[in-house]
Amino acid sequence: MKKLFVMGAMMAFTAILTGCEVYGLVKDATDKEDGRIVTTSGKTYTGRVETPNANTKKLTIVMGENDKVVVEAKDIASLHIWKKTHAEKKHALQYLPSYWLNGKERKPMWMAIVNTGKYLDIYACSFDYTITQSGDLKITSIKNGSINYYALKRGETKPRAFGMTDLSKRQTRKYLLEYLSDDPVLCKKLTDLEISPYDFDKIVEQYQPRK
Repeated sequence: MKKLFVMGAMMAFTAILTGCEVYGLVKDATDKEDGRIVTTSGKTYTGRVETPNANTKKLTIVMGENDKVVVEAKDIASLHIWKKTHAEKKHALQYLPSYWLNGKERKPMWMAIVNTGKYLDIYACSFDYTITQSGDLKITSIKNGSINYYALKRGETKPRAFGMTDLSKRQTRKYLLEYLSDDPVLCKKLTDLEISPYDFDKIVEQYQPRK
């Protein structure tokens, strides 16, 4: 599993984060890393790109000294960002609608892909995404916030929430069992506690839908 840092911000904010809903908070647009944007129309831009927060609606990418492009988040198929000194550690983010724990559809937000398998991807979502000096992805929540986890089966377009940092393992397991019910073999391992609901490496590796 990719190395992630998840942490609560120490600053006091008057706004309250509910899930990944963040209002009235603007990320410093000068915070840029090396990156690549692929649009839904197939265009590719590579340069210095600002790292988004969950609700960033537009991204600016600078190519060369003066060539700048602003792309709407809804028009971005994928975003990859990395530290210039650690180009081997590329991190993928997508701007996607999703389903919350109660099944309610949520508006699009930026999510980081943290595990990828043949049939299943795991995403993490919270307030902010930055790259550390060592090239690892840091996912940051604000006060009273959490890191939320989503799963997306191959062929589907809207990830479904199944866990969060302040949710018990029992509840997380329950939501995973519901979503992955088409793989009884993996579900049995989760039920028997052979696999932890937060062992994302094993979950994406072993998930195989049975028809």
